[in-house]
This record gives sequence, structure tokens and C-alpha cells, in this order.
Amino acid sequence: MWNYDLVIPELVIITTFLVFYFTQPRLPIRLHKSFLFILIIDVATLFFDVVCAASLEYLDNVSPFIYRLTNTIYFILFVQRVMCFTMFTNIILAKDLRFTKRRIIFYLLPFIAMNLVVLSNLFVDSIFCISETGEYSQGPLYNLIYVFAYYYIALCLFYTVVNRKRLTRGEFVPILAHNIVLLAGYSMRILFPTHLLMNFFTLITIIVIYLSFENPTLFIEEKSGAFNKKALLILLREIKPDRHPLILGFTIHNYSELREIYSYTQTDKGLSLIGDYLKKTFPKLLPFYLHDGRFVLLGKNLEEADLIRAYIMQRFEAPWKTDDDIDMLLEIAFTQVKPELLACDRSVLFNTLLTTLAELDPARPAHQYIDFDDIAKNEMNMHIKRAVEIAVEQNSVELFLQPVIDAKTRKLTGAESLARLRDQNGDYIPPPQFIPIAEKNGRINELGEQMFEKTCQFIKSHDLKAMGLSWINVNLSPIQFLRRDLDKRFTAILKKYDIPPEFIHLEITEESMIDFDLLESQMCKMKASGFVFVLDDYGRGYSNIARMKKCPFINVKLDMEFVWDFFKEKDKILPTLVQTIKQMGFTVTAEGIETQEIADAMSDIGCDYLQGFVFSKPIPADEFAGIYGKN
Repeated sequence: MWNYDLVIPELVIITTFLVFYFTQPRLPIRLHKSFLFILIIDVATLFFDVVCAASLEYLDNVSPFIYRLTNTIYFILFVQRVMCFTMFTNIILAKDLRFTKRRIIFYLLPFIAMNLVVLSNLFVDSIFCISETGEYSQGPLYNLIYVFAYYYIALCLFYTVVNRKRLTRGEFVPILAHNIVLLAGYSMRILFPTHLLMNFFTLITIIVIYLSFENPTLFIEEKSGAFNKKALLILLREIKPDRHPLILGFTIHNYSELREIYSYTQTDKGLSLIGDYLKKTFPKLLPFYLHDGRFVLLGKNLEEADLIRAYIMQRFEAPWKTDDDIDMLLEIAFTQVKPELLACDRSVLFNTLLTTLAELDPARPAHQYIDFDDIAKNEMNMHIKRAVEIAVEQNSVELFLQPVIDAKTRKLTGAESLARLRDQNGDYIPPPQFIPIAEKNGRINELGEQMFEKTCQFIKSHDLKAMGLSWINVNLSPIQFLRRDLDKRFTAILKKYDIPPEFIHLEITEESMIDFDLLESQMCKMKASGFVFVLDDYGRGYSNIARMKKCPFINVKLDMEFVWDFFKEKDKILPTLVQTIKQMGFTVTAEGIETQEIADAMSDIGCDYLQGFVFSKPIPADEFAGIYGKN
């Protein structure tokens, strides 16, 4: 007697999954297709399991050949189901499913062999036996189906553990879980062969897979209703280069400012309207929303790009009216991926697309197409980003020093501490390349703190007065200056090395003065701890005399472009400015001194200090100590 109690609920649940699959938005990716195969094969396996059991139990006049045929079909489906779960696991592990020699040996040959063994049951008793009277019994090779199932589960578990570092926790745990559930199901089938329990365990496995990998909300961006960033990356990895797909992106200009103007709620409603418009107007295209006002459309017909762009541009010329009767006027800029770029690494292409969309400007059509130059630039940025991560983790940022010279005596009086970074090949990365990247990924705080501490170590280890040094300037990034605990952290480092704060001057750029209230508050707090400040790169446009007067600066450094422009065409603006700054009680440093003539000119107009290549380029701290320690 077989127990059928779980059959109807299992069929209802699997059917529900099938309905959801065909009614919810889905990506044409291997992961979803594989899940569909699992559902179909599982329903068919469950159906033939019941048919075989019921016919043996209730039908007496059925031909033995029919018994043999239906049971053979069931075991063929059983084998296919094992393989479907195995392939699903491999897809999650992002393993290439092409049949290499090793894969043929480990995956394909056992699968083919097992199918042949099952099919042989049409002619000989192998997996099961059917007597002439229609009685069913296990065949001599019956346990081979369990060996087959256990073998593939073992493969899945092995590759999951081996590849665990490449998986997120949200991937690793569900993969282990659903394979362990299958393992338990096969074991229960051995222990309770008449209860049809295996199908119940496969149902649990399907539920785990659905919740972890197939739930539509995992791939849908909530605000717009379009597919999300994760979905685009997965789909890009599976597109075949020879199909020349259409990959068209556009960005809402000044998106962050628009969220402030229209409010977050209204902007989210606008995104929903845009998402609905894209889905209704271009039903053959897949819309993606990548946050921060960035949309991507993916389709099969490259020739439609210009027409699609024209339709979208025309729609954005009209306002987007929300249900609160607010007209949102939005400006957009487009970019398009050239089909030949699909030959590149897809993750690099994805990151390049994100970066390009973020930099789009309607006033500059330079990014109309993403080309190999953009890919190279992005790869370089990734290379630099890795170097920054390594520098932070290994505390390997290098301290360089550049002399600051007294304009009158032309003797060493101070120095500027400068960060230098090496890549994995040992080559130096220019600061204008790695500093912006460190600021974007938040690592500038750790790099800045390392530089401050290494400067303190240098001061502790060397006699500054013997070198003629009165102080060393240390640069603070505007991002770093936002830290509320900056005073506490720097004071702790000074105490660690027993360094008086007056030996270090903190340089902040004009960019830091955008948020003047925060700047003033932070400076006053740190001044109380003994820190002094220098305004760097004066002349780039953010600061003014009135603001400077309110801040406790002791020195103002003129931007090198400012200095060079004066030397090319002398006028009274810079000399007057220098005198005004000095009358406010600040000393003045001229940067970018590359010739003796520029040094003399800056000295003549009243600059107190000079800094530039004519005296010395930035050099390693040990080399600096070796040169100036002798004087």
C-alpha cells in the first residue's frame, strides 16, 4: 500500500509556482530557465510516480508491458530531475556549462550511463522487475539510482565548498541547504519506500530555491518596477557576442538635486511613471533601473536604437505629471554600448556602463557611445582601486616630503607630507588618479590617517630643528574633514608618539569651504586641541576673503595655476591679493615654483614661502632625511 496524502498538496504548490513563473516578470537567463525545467520535470515525475503506484495497487488487467513502460518513464524522469538540480547548482556557482573533457567525465558520462541502464529496463530486468502476472519488485541494479543521486549531490556540495569564497552568504547557505534537503529526501525514500516522501523533499528544495534565487523581488527595482542592477549584470554575462544586442542607457541629469527640489516621494513617483512608460512603449525591450536616475534598455534589434532614443527624448520634452498634479521636468542624456564590446570581460563592461551613465551630461555628447577607451579607463580605475585597498589593508602608503623654502633666506623652513601609492607591479600611481578613487570608495579616511601617523613617526625619529624644519604640512581631504571624531583620532596619534601639535600644520583645500558652517565648527574644535590650519590651493573659486577671515588659518597657499598665470602675464591682481592676505594676519606660500624667475617674482610681491620643483620634487621621507639631515 502506498501513501498518497502529500500528493495533492504537492501538485497544488508546484502548479502555483508554475503560474507565478509565467505571470511575473522574468529575465531570459539560464537560472530561470533551469528552474522552469525543475518545475516541469518535478510535476511529470510526481505524476508518473502516482500513476505507477496506483496502477500496481488498483489495476489488475493492465499489460505487463504498460507497467514496464510507465515505470521506465518514471525512472527516466527521476534521473532528469537529479540532473536538473545539479545544473541549477552549477549555474549559481557561475561555472561554465560547456562540455570540457573533465566535465564529460564527471557529469555527462554518468548521466548518459544511468539513462541507458534505465532504458534497458524496457527489455531486461535491471532497475526493477515486472513479472508475467504484472507484479513489481526491485531489480538487481535498483540501488544504482541512489548511487547516482548521491554522486551528483556530492559533486554539488564539493564544488560549493570549493567555490565558497566567490559566493555571498545569501548564495552559499541556500545551495548547501537545498542539496542537503535532497540528500535527506533520497535517504527517506530508501527508509520508507511506500510513502512517496521523495516528492515532498523535492518540494521543500524547490521552495528553498524559489525564496533564495527565483523570487521576482530579487531582480525588480522597487521604485521604478524595472529590473535592477543585479539582474542586468547576470544578463550581461549570458549575452552571446554574435547576437549584436541593443544596450541603450540614459541618465536623468542632476538627479540628486531633483530629489531635493521635488522631494523624495515625488521623485520616486516619477521613477514609477518612467518605468511604466518604458514597459508599455517598448514591450520587446527589457528595462533596468540602476539607481541615481540611471536607466538601461536591452533588446535584440540594434537597428532600432535611433528610433527608441528619439521616442524617449520626445517623451521627456513633456513633463511627468504625478498624481499630486506636480509637473516634473527632467533632462536626460544617452549612451550606447557598441556590440563589439561584448568581447570584453562582462563585469568590466557592466562597471564601465555604470560609470559612464553617472558621468553623462546633456551638454556634452562625448559619451554617446561606450568604446574600448572607456573600458580601458575603467580597468585602470579598478586596478587603482585594488591598489588603494591593498595600501589600506597592509598600511603600505608611502610618505614623501617636499621642501617649503623661506622666500627671503631661501633656506629650508618646512615641508609638505605627500602620499604615494604603488600598484601590484611596484609602479607609482599619480595622486590625481588614486585620491579621487579613494574619496569615492571611502578609503581616503584610512589613507589620510596612515599619512598623519607616518608623519608623526618621521617627526619622532628625526631631529627637525637640525634639518631646519619648523613644521610639516599634512593634507586633509574634504571627505576626511567631515569626520566628527577627527579631532579625537588625531589627538590620540599625537599622544601615542608624544608629538606637540604645533609641529604639524593641517592643509585643507578650498573645496572644504563649500559647507562653511561645518568647516568653521570642525576647525574651532581642533584649534582648541592645538592644531593649526593652512588653506591649500587658494584661487580655485570656493573661498573668499570674508570666509577666510572667520577661519583660524595661519597660512594661505596660492594655487600653482594662479602663480603661473601671473608669471605669464603680470598684473596687479595677485600682488594686491597677497598684500590683502598678509594684512589679515596670514602668511602666504606660492606653489608651483619651477624656475628661479618665478621664485624671484613671488618673493618680490611679498610671498613668505616658496614650494616647487626648482627646489626639489617630492622625495621619499628617508631620502629627505638623508639630504637635509646633513645641513
